[in-house]
Amino acid sequence: MVAAVIVLYNPDHQLLERLLLSITGQVEKTFVIDNTPNSSSAASAFFAKYRIPIVYVPLGDNMGIAAAQNVGIQLSIEAGCSHVLLLDQDSALPAGAIVQLLVAEEHLSRRGKRVAAVGPLFLDEKNGKPACAVQHTWLRVKRLSVHADACDPVETDCLNASGSLICTTVFKEVGLMLEELFIDAVDTEWCMRCKSKGFSSYIVPNVTMVHNIGDMAVSILGREITLHGDIRNYYIIRNATYLLRLRTMGYRWRISNALSIPKYVVLYSLLSGHIFTSISMLLTALRDGLIGKTGRFARK
Repeated sequence: MVAAVIVLYNPDHQLLERLLLSITGQVEKTFVIDNTPNSSSAASAFFAKYRIPIVYVPLGDNMGIAAAQNVGIQLSIEAGCSHVLLLDQDSALPAGAIVQLLVAEEHLSRRGKRVAAVGPLFLDEKNGKPACAVQHTWLRVKRLSVHADACDPVETDCLNASGSLICTTVFKEVGLMLEELFIDAVDTEWCMRCKSKGFSSYIVPNVTMVHNIGDMAVSILGREITLHGDIRNYYIIRNATYLLRLRTMGYRWRISNALSIPKYVVLYSLLSGHIFTSISMLLTALRDGLIGKTGRFARK
C-alpha cells in the first residue's frame, strides 16, 4: 500500500489540483501536510471533491519541509503503508508512474541492491531539460546525463525528494528527515545518510515528471545556473556549511562542497542585482552554519 505525502506552503490551487488528479488511482492513501501560516481544518473542504481518500493536516505555521514530511511519513507508517511517495505541491505524476517505480525497486532488490529510494527523471517545467544524476568526487560534483529512453535505473548520490518512492522499512533503519535544516538539502542529507548505511538512491529514466526548479536561470560560460531569492540562498549556504560537520555526508561530499561554497557566495552575490545585501546575507549564512545555528531563519 502506497501513501502520497504532499507538503503545502501557500499553494497554487490550480497546480495542486493537477497534482491530485495525477495521483488519483495510483496511491491508496494521501496525506496533505500544510505548512501555510494560519492554515486550519477549514481548508479541508477543498479536498472533498477528489476521488481519493485525503487526510488534511494543517500545521498552522511554516514548520519547514522536513518537519512536514516527517508528519506525513509517520502517519503513513501508522496506517500500515509499505511505501511513501513524497511530493511537492507543484509536481505532477505521469500515469502508471507508481507501478513503474515499484517494479524498478523490486528489480534492484533482486540484484542485491539495498534501495534507499527510487524516483523519476525530472524535466524542468521552464525549459524541458532533464535533471542529471549526481556523483561526488574528491574535488567536484560530477553530473551525469540521464536519457529518458534508458532501460536501467541510474544510481545517484542525491535524489530530489518530490517523486521519491521510499519503502517505510528504510525509515526505520535510517531515520526520518533532519528537521533542523528546515528547508534545502533535506533530501541530500537523507540520501547521503542512507548511503553511509549501505543504501543507494536511483533515478528511473522511463518515469518522467515535470517540476519547477528554482526561480529563474541564466547561462554563464555555457552552463545554466539556477537562481533563487536571498532567503533560499541563505538556507542553501547555511545548510551546506552545517552539513560539513556530519560524518554521514561522507568525505567526498564534504570536500567537494567545502570547495564550492565560496564560489557560490561570490557568484550568487554578483548575480543578485543587490550585491552588498546578498553578500551580507550569505556571510551570515556561512557563520550560522559554522556555529551550528539551524532552524527557521529570523530577520533581525
